[in-house]
Amino acid sequence: MYDRDLFEVSDGNHVMLIYENDNDRLEAAVHFINEALKSDQLCIYASVHTFDNHRKLSASSLSPQITDIELNTKKGNIQFIDFKSFYESALESDLSPFILFKQKLENTLKDRISNGKGDKIMVYADAACSLTEHEEFDESRQLETWWKHTHEQWASNDYKITLICPHPADILKQNIEVKWNIADVHDMMVFLKSHIVGSSRENITRNNLRILIAESEPDIMTLYVDYLSAFGHDVSVVTDSNKCLSLFKKRDFDLIILDTHITGFLSTNDLAKEIVRIEPRQRILVTSTNPYDDVSKLLGNLAPNIQQILLKPFHLSELVNVIMQSGKNN
Repeated sequence: MYDRDLFEVSDGNHVMLIYENDNDRLEAAVHFINEALKSDQLCIYASVHTFDNHRKLSASSLSPQITDIELNTKKGNIQFIDFKSFYESALESDLSPFILFKQKLENTLKDRISNGKGDKIMVYADAACSLTEHEEFDESRQLETWWKHTHEQWASNDYKITLICPHPADILKQNIEVKWNIADVHDMMVFLKSHIVGSSRENITRNNLRILIAESEPDIMTLYVDYLSAFGHDVSVVTDSNKCLSLFKKRDFDLIILDTHITGFLSTNDLAKEIVRIEPRQRILVTSTNPYDDVSKLLGNLAPNIQQILLKPFHLSELVNVIMQSGKNN
């Protein structure tokens, strides 16, 4: 079972969901659908395995775990779509089925709003996941990039559509560059393991924290996330300042790690100021390759909120020590 935060931080975002096995992947789909149904959202399970009853990821495996499945089907709040042909088209770099799907989603959303059926849609789609599973990495990134542009267009039109894209941890661990190339075209990346109820997050010892990291360098992100997740921390990662602020507004974090060279419209200093304006007690850790005095001057009167400034390169053990200190202070 996953905690509700998993749904809350994902709401309205294009999410890369890192899973370890088919059980996790199926349970996450159940979690997202059941949480969305509570607010009468339209839930769409668009899977390559929807009608493959030999797979655990089929609709026949999912349906018995959906709350009031018959009632919600009757109300039109849940749909199952076979994404196998979509996957096959994506293999050939033909995204025309997805374009038609996008248009259908938009029309459906407009109809639901006009009929008073709610203004949100949650899509759990795994065509890109299947491409990653088969190590068709270029095609996977191409599809996820298309989803990125589509989701940005939806957001600009105030279409409230959440897109959840699972990807396999075991394959991505062996292809770190691929992992971060794909992650970079999402609003956020979430590790399912850190959201399991009964894990270190349930009984919060303050050494196990909710951490938001904003860092644009893929190699460093890899080190941070893999290392901190191994310590049981609940880690969310973003690649620019805009995504960082958006996610911060959706969820409470024990610690935010900001690099002075992150991309985005907001500078690190302006981002930190806005975070502190919203949450005056927020603890922030700043990393940089710039001289310490320059960083300290840049941060100015934000000093009381800055847990520490770490100058790169630094040992990961030093980072963990700072995080543990943050836990004690909270």
